[in-house]
Amino acid sequence: MAPRSRSRRAVRSAPDENALQRISARRSAAGGDARSLAEVACDEIRRAIREGRIATGAHLTEVDIAAWLGMSRTPVREAMRRLQSEGLLLNQPFRGALVMRLDVEDMRQMFAVRELLEPAAAAACAARAGPAEIAALRAILEQEALALDNPAALIPLNRQFHDIILECARNQFLSKAIAAVYALIPLLGDSNLLDGPHAREAHDQHRAIVDAIERRDAARAEAVAREHVRHSLITRLARVGGAGITKSR
Repeated sequence: MAPRSRSRRAVRSAPDENALQRISARRSAAGGDARSLAEVACDEIRRAIREGRIATGAHLTEVDIAAWLGMSRTPVREAMRRLQSEGLLLNQPFRGALVMRLDVEDMRQMFAVRELLEPAAAAACAARAGPAEIAALRAILEQEALALDNPAALIPLNRQFHDIILECARNQFLSKAIAAVYALIPLLGDSNLLDGPHAREAHDQHRAIVDAIERRDAARAEAVAREHVRHSLITRLARVGGAGITKSR
């Protein structure tokens, strides 16, 4: 059970076993240094926020997170600092950190930025992608087609797809700008890909983007990517019923 407001005793007595297994594997691979553990802690907190196991608006403390993850407070402190810099957490002196909340207007603003950046990345990819990169995108499309009813497999494939396009754009400033927006995606909650019809439409849009990239049609890649972002926003707003989640700032 991940930390939630008013559940500190439960958090301390019941570490997340899956998280502990991932941390143990990371220790073996990276030697258990504090920096690597901080990265693991960041990933686990993001995952818990995204999956709703840590609620938006919840207060987190180093002690609770360290007990939950079964690690010392030093890497947890570093992880919380990183997440504060990303905008996921808000530092509250003497109270720990607050998990930020997004209301509908926040979502609209986030997607407005994505609508500027992601189509630009797709257009740049169409101009610069090599055969190996196009082959990698095609391979992901094939895996997506087999995973449309399996969100657990589809969600990481979706991220890989967009990461490859961004890498193909070969623009470090665009990459940094998109990374700043993507860092806040866990605050949106469950992925749209849990919705079957949306998952299929998103896959069709991915295929259209790759077709345009392979034809070196930057204008078409940009247009389809823009429609892809807009469709994601429409699905997201429909899932929250058009009503805002109270915003904490």
